[in-house]
Amino acid sequence: MNHSRRKPLISLCMIVKNEGDSLSQCLKSVRGVVDEIIVVDTGSNDATVQIALSFGAKIIQHPWSGDFAAARNAGLQQAHGQWILVLDGDEELSEESKGELLLCAEHMEYEAFFLRIHNHKGLTPASQTITVNPIIRMFRNRPKYRFSGIIHEQIAEAIITATPQAPMHLTTVVIHHYGYAEGVVVKKDKIKRNVELLKEQLRLNPKDPFHHFNMAVEYMRLGEYQPALKHIQQSLEEAPPDTSYIHLLHKYEIRSLAELKDYPGALAACDRGISSHPDYPDLAHIKGALLLQLGAFAEAKVSLLQALVIGAAPPGYHTEAGFGSYLTYYMLGQLCEEMGDETEAIACYTKTAQLHPEPTPVIARLLRALKCAGRESEIYGWFHAHLPDYTVTKNRILLELLQSEGCNEAAAQLINATEQPISIEVAFNQASEQGRSQIMLADRLLASLSSSATYSPAVKRVRLALPLPKVSE
Repeated sequence: MNHSRRKPLISLCMIVKNEGDSLSQCLKSVRGVVDEIIVVDTGSNDATVQIALSFGAKIIQHPWSGDFAAARNAGLQQAHGQWILVLDGDEELSEESKGELLLCAEHMEYEAFFLRIHNHKGLTPASQTITVNPIIRMFRNRPKYRFSGIIHEQIAEAIITATPQAPMHLTTVVIHHYGYAEGVVVKKDKIKRNVELLKEQLRLNPKDPFHHFNMAVEYMRLGEYQPALKHIQQSLEEAPPDTSYIHLLHKYEIRSLAELKDYPGALAACDRGISSHPDYPDLAHIKGALLLQLGAFAEAKVSLLQALVIGAAPPGYHTEAGFGSYLTYYMLGQLCEEMGDETEAIACYTKTAQLHPEPTPVIARLLRALKCAGRESEIYGWFHAHLPDYTVTKNRILLELLQSEGCNEAAAQLINATEQPISIEVAFNQASEQGRSQIMLADRLLASLSSSATYSPAVKRVRLALPLPKVSE
């Protein structure tokens, strides 16, 4: 902790239970940033408390009562800083965001700051970001600012009630969250817990739009879309038009209707959402995906292009990583293939690979598209010109993909250009024989077709339906 100031500036307030696997990583991430650590423990039976003490934290024992807000507020009552920073045990502050967070704390004219929560698929900052959600996580330490809600506890309502004109700021500070990584949700049985708590909240406040919204989310996670849709529509009826999560209600309504196979209803929901939130790329992307699934290719292309025009979602929106960017380009590439526009498909896959944080599966698709288009001789030059970093840093993976696709000329060019030569034995091994035989089988089938056959473009993509070769980083 930082003791250079006379009065703590930032107090980190946490509630924890059995976070021994991740708490140390969380607390290390705020070293040099926070001046006080307050940990409310609700009944841990692992090393959580000992780990917190090793970082100089003040421990408050608060027996679990089924009320998250009460636990949060128990910590706030003990905080002495001018600012409250809220983190969970399965989160960490991005190293690159420390400076910005400290700068925010100097701006006392604000009452609260929205930080960007990156929900990860894995358990490290380098793992894929699934969604990005702006949430108030740092706010002034004032007696009237207290959390409400036994689940999905909120601070915004208290701030606005106490300070109606409270100035707030949307930052680019990143918090990495791993609580919804694969396997973690199941391990903690979060869904079952959340549903029971929300049922109690709705019993007490049957028209609360936020509780209906959160119940819909839990039902969607359970794959129960009919009750999810009911709660979404109830929330839409009750929520004021400027509610911060209205855009998400529209998106979740679309998804629920699509899962229930009500495609006309889903498209109508798309139009309603886009009308209300024309700068939200997620809605345009999802509409494009629906239209593509329904075979309305021209309309799908218009929607996907609109998502790309919008680009990344504005800071106030919860968004899914890649919408308006690499995932939209990838879907546009698939659409162009369906429409027979191989050149544009290749361009879209190339752009996807340039933007995608984990491009290897896209590279495999791009290779197939180039080969299907009869441009195998251009492959090495194409990669060298458009994806030079991947060609250099991932040359062994690229070589494996090339040999799996039977692109021997490009593979030989890559071997010759590699500064640390790869032996021919390594490059062309028996493990790739099955993949090459599948490709050659597809090629023989294609060669037997008449280029004038009406079904030729569809059959030409037979190679694209083959399993992608397995590669390892």
